[in-house]
Amino acid sequence: MTVVDRALSLAIVSLLLCPALARAQSAEAEALFREGKKLIKQGKLAEGCDKIAASEKLEGSVGTLLNLGDCREKQGQLASAWAAFKEAEGMARRDGNDEKRMTEARRRSAALEPKLPSLEIDVQRRVPGMTIKRGDDAVDPAAWNTSVPVDPGAYTIVVEAPGKKPWRTQVTVDLRGTRRAVVSVPVLDDAPVAVVEQRPAVGQEPRQITVDQPPRRIVPTWSTTRGVAVAMLVVGAGAVGAGAYFGVHARDLEDKSDKRCPQTMCGDPEALRLNASARTSATRANIAFGTAAVAAAGATVLWFLGKPDAETVVSPSVGGGVGISISGRL
Repeated sequence: MTVVDRALSLAIVSLLLCPALARAQSAEAEALFREGKKLIKQGKLAEGCDKIAASEKLEGSVGTLLNLGDCREKQGQLASAWAAFKEAEGMARRDGNDEKRMTEARRRSAALEPKLPSLEIDVQRRVPGMTIKRGDDAVDPAAWNTSVPVDPGAYTIVVEAPGKKPWRTQVTVDLRGTRRAVVSVPVLDDAPVAVVEQRPAVGQEPRQITVDQPPRRIVPTWSTTRGVAVAMLVVGAGAVGAGAYFGVHARDLEDKSDKRCPQTMCGDPEALRLNASARTSATRANIAFGTAAVAAAGATVLWFLGKPDAETVVSPSVGGGVGISISGRL
């Protein structure tokens, strides 16, 4: 068998199989359609409508759509019925040889239009990535801010966008009260930024990092005893000043006395008085310098004896994060 013969054989087999497949699909759709009509006659409207809808999905036809529209209208689902009639009208128009059913579909859809309940989702500010759901159905962005026919019932509207808090509300549309509902979507609030705290896994030790920097020891330099030492140093400094003053004053008095009476033996009363005052000032200077020396010695001793007992150690630490640790020692 040549290549051409094989191709012709495959083509013939395909032509024979395609009608069989089409008939099988039509048979299943027909069975569902008949079962639906039977259930409707038995008063099982909801089950019958679902069978007809399943038949239409398998193989759409003008007749099936007309029956589906009639069934949905009896259920009170006017928007679904109107959509089925409009689709039947379009299909009949495309066929071009079904004027009667096209006219019937147009008449039925036109009769429903004034009764249709509608819902408009008014979006005040669009956000990139925003999605809106009406119940379980996603609403196309092209349908936002547009009044669209819906079946009567309660609808949950959920609005989401990246980086924003979700927003939701519920609205009810019915044939007696709110036939035309409008849901206004507000400006979405920013979602809180999540802070992820990294912790070691269960049973895992925190990662240890070696730090080359040695710990620093901070030793306090102040205590009550050292405060007394500083006070003594202040007193000693004052004594040094007083000693210097009396020493200079004694020298000045002595010079004046020597001028009046340069000899060792002197009978001049004023010279004797000046000499006595000079000795008094010299004694005061000696006492002041002695006091300063004692104060300085005592302050030095108290400063070293007053060393604080507490010691603070500051060292780098690494656990969950890099930081420092502070410890004290008594």
